[in-house]
Amino acid sequence: MTGVAVVVVDRLGRRPLLLGGVSGMVISLFLLGSYYIFLDNAAVVAVVGLLLYVGCYQISFGPIGWLMIAEIFPLRLRGRGLSIAVLVNFGANALVTFAFSPLKELLGAGILFYIFCAIAVASVVFIYFVIPETKGLTLEEIEAKCL
Repeated sequence: MTGVAVVVVDRLGRRPLLLGGVSGMVISLFLLGSYYIFLDNAAVVAVVGLLLYVGCYQISFGPIGWLMIAEIFPLRLRGRGLSIAVLVNFGANALVTFAFSPLKELLGAGILFYIFCAIAVASVVFIYFVIPETKGLTLEEIEAKCL
């Protein structure tokens, strides 16, 4: 799926792929939360939710997050900005990784996936209202648009 995103990102644009992919992640996280709370006997729901999540991540946050951080920083700040963005990305990944098991024990898997779902909904809202479309723009045009 990442390959599909790489091939079509310049034709479809960054925002549509982000909005569609993260919306799919919302649905998949809702399915996973529902599986653990209400549908324990329907393992197919968990499998569909997991596969949907992976596919949607691979067409949205996976490749486009890395692409956009390379585009949005002004040239004079790009090196420092990319370094900070990568640090924050890996720090957030580590936080989720290390916090998942203790939170699962504390809250239960269903509630935890619903929390992740709410975070994904907030991401969709953020993408819709804040993230600019950069398809077809030069780095200079993107810099002018973001500043």
